[in-house]
Amino acid sequence: MRTKSILSALAAIALATTVASVPPEALGYGAPAFVRLWGSAGAATGQFSFAHFLAASPDGDVYVADLLNNRIQRFDVNGGFVSQWATPFPNGIALGPDGSVYVSADHHVSRFTASGAPLETWGVRGSADGEFDYALGIAVDADGYVYVGDWLNHRIQKFTANGVFVTKWGTEGAGDGQFMLPFGISCDHAGFVYVADGHTHRVQKFTLTGTFVTGFGSFGSGPGQLDSPGAPSVDPDGFVIVPDGGNHRIQAFRPDGSFVSEWGSFGTGAGQFNHPTAAAHDGSGAVYIVDKDNSRVQKFAAIATPARRVSWGSVKARYR
Repeated sequence: MRTKSILSALAAIALATTVASVPPEALGYGAPAFVRLWGSAGAATGQFSFAHFLAASPDGDVYVADLLNNRIQRFDVNGGFVSQWATPFPNGIALGPDGSVYVSADHHVSRFTASGAPLETWGVRGSADGEFDYALGIAVDADGYVYVGDWLNHRIQKFTANGVFVTKWGTEGAGDGQFMLPFGISCDHAGFVYVADGHTHRVQKFTLTGTFVTGFGSFGSGPGQLDSPGAPSVDPDGFVIVPDGGNHRIQAFRPDGSFVSEWGSFGTGAGQFNHPTAAAHDGSGAVYIVDKDNSRVQKFAAIATPARRVSWGSVKARYR
């Protein structure tokens, strides 16, 4: 028993040392494994028409805002159809910590139960606090506050869970904290908000009160460059997954905006994309992508962290 304890301690030390000493790029970050896909163009259950956004619950239930079919569709973790409910022209979609479903549509936001029963709606067209000029991306933080991308007003608005205005930030422009048609929003577990600014081809990171932290991305097709980025999502390990719509691929970044990996190419095969527009994560770290112009959802396994990339076999080999 004493020998086993010593070996276990040595293995733990070696694992930590290996992870700390090897550059992340050398640890083999790569494309997460493809799991499955579902959907096709149409109006039947399980089909989509111009769906842009989706959300995933911790257990892997997936909600898709099926825009031109005027409905929300709910699927299980395996892509099996569960239920649907009607709502006019749904754009963004997000889940609250209590399981309620928030949907942005035109110039308002609606809140539903997980089964689609309406709870409340707020917002009208305009530019005053609490008004929208085309509400698009939407996200909810761990405390239930709601963040809405006010697309043509080039700003983000923050509300309580039931729609009371809290604050706003952003003006039209390409500077830090400015937006030109903000598309998608995501909140992470560390208290930050990420906004994909489609027409400046970048992602900006803010505190929950709207203070600018950093930005990353520029127009192009190289690693870390973006062409019309879609709604990002942050996985449990802090990786920021960004659908790179115009480049028909997905890119992963660290919270500081440094590039990690990319996957995908233009096409209709598994793991290929035609203008992906939104990402979402479940509690396991699995990532779901709306493959908009292929009218489908694709699911991938969680991105492997450096600790997962180091095998116990290689650790034990050091002490043979």
